[in-house]
Amino acid sequence: MIFQYFALVVAGFIGGFFGSAVGSAGLVSLPVLLFFGLSPHAAIGTSRPAAAVLELFSALRYRQQKVLTDALIRRGLFLGVAGAVGSTIGALLIVAVSDQTLRLLLALVILSMAVFIFMKKNWGMTEHPDRQRHIVLLALATLLSGLYAGFFGFTFGTVITIVFAGFGYTLLQGAAMGRVVGTLTSIASSIIFMSHGYVNIPYAVALSIGFAIGGWFGARYAVKGGNRYVKILLIAVIACSVVKLLFDYFVQ
Repeated sequence: MIFQYFALVVAGFIGGFFGSAVGSAGLVSLPVLLFFGLSPHAAIGTSRPAAAVLELFSALRYRQQKVLTDALIRRGLFLGVAGAVGSTIGALLIVAVSDQTLRLLLALVILSMAVFIFMKKNWGMTEHPDRQRHIVLLALATLLSGLYAGFFGFTFGTVITIVFAGFGYTLLQGAAMGRVVGTLTSIASSIIFMSHGYVNIPYAVALSIGFAIGGWFGARYAVKGGNRYVKILLIAVIACSVVKLLFDYFVQ
């Protein structure tokens, strides 16, 4: 049992380190939780409160590094409400429906995003305030991203970073603001999963410790590396996410 807790702390640190910048920490934590015998629903549910800790500690670090400004916090909290609504709906749906089709569609969508990001060398490198004015569209996109977060969670941070960059924020700004939104969406979905008994508390605590430490140091490194580091990491995480989604689709 001690080994399992230790393994979750280590997995949390690794996932939290890159997850603080581009999300998808679940690429590391979910396979470990499944390996330890949790059902898919319980693995996703257990990762949700831990993800809230990761998002919160990463956001605090970005704040300390002066990337997460007052304006980004206010915008993030506003969009977080929309994301939390979507996340709640997604968490309610996952306990009742099959998600195989969604896995395939999402794999195709984010693969297209990866190709676009790779082709557009300056994408996400500079800020475009004119795009940031479309707050209603951005709120809708965040709600839909939150819906997905309620279903799977593990690539929400990746998707929301891409969404924010598409609406005129730099990748680093998107990563920082995404952590604010992610905190609210993770809390919302955690409540649903806990009410259905899908959260293993001891495992969630161990994972939270790893996520907190990894997120704290990972956010600092992301700020140091800048937008180019975040972009490279984003492409790598997207590639891994597509592989996992397609694997789950064809194997399950």
